[in-house]
Amino acid sequence: MKRAVRHPRRPARRARPTARSRDEVAVVGLGYVGVTVAAAFADAGVQVLGIEKRREVVDLLRRGRCHIFEPGIEAVLRRTIGKRLHVVADWPDELPRTVVICVSTPANLRTRTPDLRNITDTADEIAQRLPPDGVVIVRSTVPVGTSRKLILDRVRRAKPEAGLAFCPERTVQGAALMELRMLPQVIGAIDERSARQATRLFRKLTPQVVLVDRPETAEMVKLVNNCHTDLLYAFGNEIALLAQTHGVDPLQVIRGANEHYTVRSDGVAVVRPRIAMPGYVGGACLSKDPYLLLQSLGRRPPDRSLVFAVRELNESMPLRAAADVLRLLRGAGKDPARCRVLVCGFAYKGRPETDDLRGTPATPFVEALRAKVGRLLGHDYKVRAQDIAAFGVAPVRLEAGLHRADAVVLLNDHPRYARDLTVRRLASTAKPVVLYDSWRILRGTKLPDLPHVRYAGLGWAR
Repeated sequence: MKRAVRHPRRPARRARPTARSRDEVAVVGLGYVGVTVAAAFADAGVQVLGIEKRREVVDLLRRGRCHIFEPGIEAVLRRTIGKRLHVVADWPDELPRTVVICVSTPANLRTRTPDLRNITDTADEIAQRLPPDGVVIVRSTVPVGTSRKLILDRVRRAKPEAGLAFCPERTVQGAALMELRMLPQVIGAIDERSARQATRLFRKLTPQVVLVDRPETAEMVKLVNNCHTDLLYAFGNEIALLAQTHGVDPLQVIRGANEHYTVRSDGVAVVRPRIAMPGYVGGACLSKDPYLLLQSLGRRPPDRSLVFAVRELNESMPLRAAADVLRLLRGAGKDPARCRVLVCGFAYKGRPETDDLRGTPATPFVEALRAKVGRLLGHDYKVRAQDIAAFGVAPVRLEAGLHRADAVVLLNDHPRYARDLTVRRLASTAKPVVLYDSWRILRGTKLPDLPHVRYAGLGWAR
């Protein structure tokens, strides 16, 4: 009797996921833009399939936790994950009829050019899986013309009837879920069918939809919104530099220009635009989007553009602050090479609070000081200690850092610094201390008047 031969069992092939028939929309890319819009759609009753290539992010989201700090988002995830919101790391064989692209479009700030590989790779994947009558909605920020030339062309090689719309993301970090329900959604589509489908989707979030004539118009809306904000902030920085030249306080100049500057005629108040305070301009959008717009200048040289001049000025402010700190230390009789500098506020902004390090002024500021001071210490209320350490900075508790520092620098305007930097804490050492308050959030406290404190901010020193 022959013994049966047992062949080794082949490992089972992992089945590719498929879009469930009830999924109404797929959101591709669950970074800051994608995860907030996916959560908002799911919370509004839409069946959402989220696609994210980072498996660690997918694993975290499936547990109802989020990889970014955004108020309210984990509560939404707990309500929706596994019910109306499903997340996967692999592309399904088939996609729903509506696909929203939210992948990142970084810019190389050294060459000032965009990197659109995420967009083209995503378009190629969608082309294989989109239903014949599907519509692609682009939410990633791109140079004008990208949606039609790079995305639609790729998708239509496989699906000639596919539609396309561009609907820009315009939320503020720290208030994204609220603003997704309140801000008007701008939609520019290639045809009526695409416009209807995009409108039907976004009206699940807000009744306010602004239809424009084509995708290129909507692409430019996003870019000019952010470049206009960059411009407004740049004028505050220009005032700071002018005020420094003439020895006057830029905040006094701005208060004098803004306060009650209205005209009443026939009971109607005419309010002039308010001048912004000086400060750093960072974040994923404002530090990048001007370079995406500069790609759309045509034959006009970038250095002849107002957009370029604005970006150069705003990018110079952290370097000017570093130079100010070195000068103030020397003015206090200290050798910077023997000093400890406590850097507070590594996130690119303090209000609304965030842990986002994209476009943070801490990067150029720390780099400018690294080889010129004895040691750099760091603190932030939201950024993790290991992320601060990645800057080459020693993370410390605020009180310990204040006790050891020769200079304290507030890089962002987190309101807790105005509460936690007390006279008692700063007076714990009798040595002279440079207090560089970039945003002047401490100007109403007693700290600037301490005899051993040399107080300064952008464009001003006491």
